[in-house]
Amino acid sequence: MRNARTISPEAAAVLNLTDLMVSGEVTALHANTDGSWTVTSAHGTTVTLTGPAQVAAYVDRAATGTGPQALAPARVALPARPPASADEEDTCGCAPGTAGGAPVEYGPDLMQARAILRLLAQEFAISSHALSAAYDEAALAAVVRIQTSHGLYALHIPAIGRQYAMYRNGIRDGVISARRVPATSDTTVTLLTGAYLRDRGAL
Repeated sequence: MRNARTISPEAAAVLNLTDLMVSGEVTALHANTDGSWTVTSAHGTTVTLTGPAQVAAYVDRAATGTGPQALAPARVALPARPPASADEEDTCGCAPGTAGGAPVEYGPDLMQARAILRLLAQEFAISSHALSAAYDEAALAAVVRIQTSHGLYALHIPAIGRQYAMYRNGIRDGVISARRVPATSDTTVTLLTGAYLRDRGAL
């Protein structure tokens, strides 16, 4: 259309974050000189978003999750796991975390990701070399990664009340038929994840 206007990802990020300020889901917003944004949610959680993709993920979590609660810690924050020593043997197949480690509020999410990882190895005999659990800075989520002959699948641990999303090679591929609620056990999520991969011939 001749009168249609395009908007850059950066401008869209500003508009989306401003909308969160207006709605009260974000209480502080600061543009940094390097182009990143420092954002504080109504629950006091502060994060730095380094680009439009991270802004989009953050806004999506607030807008289509459970509102302001989606930006709050999922459960009572647990202490971050201390870094492993250089000679400590990795027996769970977990991928090393990011340089700064995951924010403390993602501790429960990472615990669930590691539990699902162990169950995937047990229930579906997936090699530990094909599995990893880590905090994904770009997605602002803990993820379980499964390397298959059909590509790299990633199960994202969602905010409370939302469905578990599956990504393939970094692109959203679908969801499993379970939401993150107290009644949904890690075993249920694991079995549904395995069924999802089998339906696609990845297991």
